[in-house]
Amino acid sequence: MEQLVELLSGNPLALAVAVIVAVMILLSFFRKAVQLLIVVVAAAVLYAAYLQVSGGDAPETFRQIQETVSLSLGRLGATLKPLFELLKSWK
Repeated sequence: MEQLVELLSGNPLALAVAVIVAVMILLSFFRKAVQLLIVVVAAAVLYAAYLQVSGGDAPETFRQIQETVSLSLGRLGATLKPLFELLKSWK
């Protein structure tokens, strides 16, 4: 690991290539995440339409989904907060 850090700090070209590769990987991940989100939203809309047609209790179902998503996002935010604080302290 130390050798890698020394290589990247001593060779600006290698550092530039590593940064470009890292950015490409991150963008690819976010693109796939957005595609997954679109599919999930489309499935939720179709599910809501099915519940409406079949007479199911759509408001209760979506309230439960909203609570689950809110809880998950809260946990994610609490998990990522120390990372963001660390990044802010680097300046």
